[in-house]
Amino acid sequence: MLPLIQLAVLLIPTLAHPVDERWFQPIDSTVNSLFVKRAPDPNSGANNAPDFASNYPALGTPPPSSLPSAWTQKLASITLPNVGVSNPNNGYPTYTNNEPGQDSTICSFTYECTTSDDLYNPPANTFALSFDDGPTSSSPQLNTFLAQNNISNKATHFMIGGNILGAPTQMQDAFTAGGHIAVHTWSHPYMTTLSNEGVLGELGWTMQIISDLTGGRVPKYWRPPFGDVDNRVRTIAKQVFGLETVVWNQDTGDWAIGNDPSYTIPSVESTMSGWLTSSNKSTGLLVLEHELNDNTVGVFMAEYPVMQQNGWKVMTVADAFGMSWYQNSEGDTGTVISQAIAGNSTLSMTSSISTSTSSSSITSTSSSSSLSSTGSPSLTSTSTSSISSSPSSRPSTSSDSISSAGKLGVSGIIMMLSILVGIRVGA
Repeated sequence: MLPLIQLAVLLIPTLAHPVDERWFQPIDSTVNSLFVKRAPDPNSGANNAPDFASNYPALGTPPPSSLPSAWTQKLASITLPNVGVSNPNNGYPTYTNNEPGQDSTICSFTYECTTSDDLYNPPANTFALSFDDGPTSSSPQLNTFLAQNNISNKATHFMIGGNILGAPTQMQDAFTAGGHIAVHTWSHPYMTTLSNEGVLGELGWTMQIISDLTGGRVPKYWRPPFGDVDNRVRTIAKQVFGLETVVWNQDTGDWAIGNDPSYTIPSVESTMSGWLTSSNKSTGLLVLEHELNDNTVGVFMAEYPVMQQNGWKVMTVADAFGMSWYQNSEGDTGTVISQAIAGNSTLSMTSSISTSTSSSSITSTSSSSSLSSTGSPSLTSTSTSSISSSPSSRPSTSSDSISSAGKLGVSGIIMMLSILVGIRVGA
């Protein structure tokens, strides 16, 4: 065992570069340990394609038998609110004993209820650009347009795990172009109608396949299909997997083009233009858009010039709220950071600021436990107001910014010192 002074010296290269404190999960978190690489690179040859798919569940909600024990053990360790599984009811989920969906205990977004942790109202003048349901056959057209307009790195793609399974390299195309990849579940179900294990599989497997294809990055954001989320589902997403719930404050209705005569390409474009040309930009826009088909992609392509002409600041969902892109990486090109800081553990931190920076590792002699955390949406999910008494969105604060002056924040230093003391005591 190295003396404490030598261990401290090992940390100096890391302290010389800023580290986002939000990459550190709470002391009892195990998110990093929930995800290990499971599949070969789909780009390594056609013969590997069957092997790649065999590492994941088939289409549909993953069965309980597919769930890694680390996920189910984490689920068993958290306390869930007293909210039961809902009944689908044709897009209007209902609850036991006719409990109202807008009740603060349930807080269903279908019934216009939001929480203070939901992300949906960006800052003034900000357009948080996002697309649901990829990858699809229309994704290449969207990706080309984003690249031509130098905004590939300003778009968040909420992707469906089952779609990624069928087209893994298309997802990688969006990622390597600079896109921010987030979770839109494995099979696009009404999430509140699923059991706890069903929710676990929909989120966990989508996170897993994204992590496998992005160099180990653990997604930090998810959007519920149809906007169907309540406090039970939010709790599983956040406390098991560390996911932030993202909804929206305007719905283009682009998903309904071709299915509902009330929604046509001209009508959807007109609606979107109305938001973009409004003189009131005191609240930003987080608009529900899709890369579902050529119609939905075409609407965005037609309206993007209107965004430019009216001075909107276009950025990813993460950037709009001043947050990191992934749980263990600042973005698509930064170094992936993994750390385990509970009990007998390993700490490995590498600055994401430069590929030439040093990394340091502290390892105890005991075993280590790693740590870290739409098709067509329903017409009922289009409201933008909040019935809850909570603030309407999470504002950007000073704690949401990367530590400056090349130093770790106080909490980071405390955690490292705690590890040093723990290792010394246990030596």
